[in-house]
Amino acid sequence: MDKKLKNIKGLMAKHETSFYVYFEGIIKRQIDILLDNFPQFEFLYSIKTNPFQPIVDYVVSKGLGADAASAKEVFISHEAGLPYEKILYSTPGKTRKDIERTIDKAIIIADSYNELILINSIAKNLNTNIKVGLRVNPDFNMDGEKGISSKFGVDESTLINHREFFKSLTNIKIAGLHIHIKSQVLDYMKLYQYYENIFKLAEYCKDKLNWDIDFINFGGGLGLVYSLTNDAPLDIKTLGYKCNDLIEKCKNKLKARFIIETGRFVICEAGYYVTPITDIKESMGTKYLIVEKGLNGFLRPSIAELLASNIPEMEIKKSIEPLYTVKDAFEFLIPEGDANIFEKVSIVGSLCTATDIMVKDLLVPKADIGDYIVVTKAGSYSYSLSPLLFAGHELPLQFYIKQD
Repeated sequence: MDKKLKNIKGLMAKHETSFYVYFEGIIKRQIDILLDNFPQFEFLYSIKTNPFQPIVDYVVSKGLGADAASAKEVFISHEAGLPYEKILYSTPGKTRKDIERTIDKAIIIADSYNELILINSIAKNLNTNIKVGLRVNPDFNMDGEKGISSKFGVDESTLINHREFFKSLTNIKIAGLHIHIKSQVLDYMKLYQYYENIFKLAEYCKDKLNWDIDFINFGGGLGLVYSLTNDAPLDIKTLGYKCNDLIEKCKNKLKARFIIETGRFVICEAGYYVTPITDIKESMGTKYLIVEKGLNGFLRPSIAELLASNIPEMEIKKSIEPLYTVKDAFEFLIPEGDANIFEKVSIVGSLCTATDIMVKDLLVPKADIGDYIVVTKAGSYSYSLSPLLFAGHELPLQFYIKQD
């Protein structure tokens, strides 16, 4: 961390404002973990986690494709040099304009029966035939139990009754499946059994619906440790070994591309949020460090604090992604603080709202006005997720530090 802090200190000295900084070396490390342990899978970088162009350009250079959740994200991926077949465009509620603008730039994943009709109509008007994927809401969940209602995809149970409908689509061919149930899974057996169930679903579609399956997108789910006190890391090596063995058993029957979305795995730990302390005050026994940009710079810590302040900890039974993972998800560092004196403080932002609290009652080295706060795990769902325009403050800067 010393070299990273040196980079951060230099950036703060030069710019004296809030910023994000992303380290290419950590991105490379995470990509290498995936490529080494899952050699039979393709990976799609989830653009929504962080669409900063230098990051997208780098992951593309490492051979990853793109998981695009909007037409704009398709364009970002296309501009990074990705070909049509390496961009999968999946989101509910696509408009006619969305589809018309992306039909030649990405494989479109239909999210409903109505959307299949719309894509077919557009392809017919263009006098072309295209392959599409279909997102399915499966009859199973990540725990091996029954599936639940979802805004995403078409229910697995409805597929067989739509056989004639699928045959009626004159200008599109369903050539792939997309399933995604849950993010941040740290239990390798849950992920492995989930992949097994998806293979069974793909075989069902091939046998009962006569689909030629060109690709299976297993979605995301690969988790990272946020809580150092409660989480155990995902056993990537064992998961990779078991998955590669599973593919060996299935690949002769399903001669398809096997795809996993990276989610936050690639970028989360590579990013840091940095904001200067602009004032220090005490009120009724509480010491406040007021930073330049709190929730309007990095929203997720404030969401965690808001939930913890209003809901008993034992009642927060699950994460609310991508807004909330766990209460102790982030470390708050004060690199220039006095390490010989520790104080209990609340770190708050400068907005005119009482919800602008990043963390309460945290023990940190004694800080002065002009020092700065560094927040970890700020690479994913950070800059683009935060209400940056709230109250008209200047936007945080973004920096990308190459390995050299």
